[in-house]
Amino acid sequence: MSKELDILQLADDYEKVTYKDAQAYLIINKKIKEYNCLFGFIDFPDDHETAKGLFDLLERKALERGYHHLVGPVNYCTWMSYRWTISNFDCKLFPDCTNPAYYPQMIEKLGYRQLYTYRSAVVNTNNPLYALGEVILKQKQKEGFVFRLFEREEMYAMAREVYDISIDAFRGSYLYSEIPFEAFKEGYLSWTYGLESAMFIAYDGETPVGYVYGYKNPYGDQFIAKTTAVKKEYQKNKLYVALLYLGCNYVKEQGYDETVYHFQNEQKDTFKRYDGDVESNEKRYAVYIKEF
Repeated sequence: MSKELDILQLADDYEKVTYKDAQAYLIINKKIKEYNCLFGFIDFPDDHETAKGLFDLLERKALERGYHHLVGPVNYCTWMSYRWTISNFDCKLFPDCTNPAYYPQMIEKLGYRQLYTYRSAVVNTNNPLYALGEVILKQKQKEGFVFRLFEREEMYAMAREVYDISIDAFRGSYLYSEIPFEAFKEGYLSWTYGLESAMFIAYDGETPVGYVYGYKNPYGDQFIAKTTAVKKEYQKNKLYVALLYLGCNYVKEQGYDETVYHFQNEQKDTFKRYDGDVESNEKRYAVYIKEF
């Protein structure tokens, strides 16, 4: 198996499915709350008969296992690469989905619909949340919260803290399931090595309770805000806003006027767009489902 495919060792069951020159993996992950039967690591040509043959096989094998849905592309869970680009294919971000445009077009013809959608967009650092965030940060500091900056290699010494925050923060999210710490380090964390990156961690006393992480886009002169996470116990006290402010201010101090907010889930209650004078260059993604 390739390094990325190693994630399937954590699945309850998986099977490689081939049809002519197309292939995919059927993946069963019972730890996901809402949908357990998935397809991932998929490759098929721009040929309707071949794509239909592959998906017919996947659906038949799902039915044989007692499932009446198929969701993807999901490579076991949301820790790893998943979803397809559905717009702005020429925009290069990192990490990203590099599927051909015909992938989503083809499976929509095969009866699949968008289940969850995501987007990335360029946001001006002078946005309404920035001014509010400065006020919130001062409030949190008065309450005793401490915010510490880690840059580049310094961050990797904090891997366990980031993992623990993430496990707590994302539990119950769409298509999410936990992975062991070693899999987090070897799979998910490894793609960040060598990037010009920075992370702020929020502490309640000596306990790390949230973080914001970003890095310079290796494909362009942009700074990407990749992940912000706060433990569930702290999610309603505006720590998230304080962390976003710190990340945005860091970007400004590095000489950037804009930040790319990457892979935002559009179904989350907290998702919101800015007006056109604040954000631009949106790129969208989707995960698909078919029920049968």
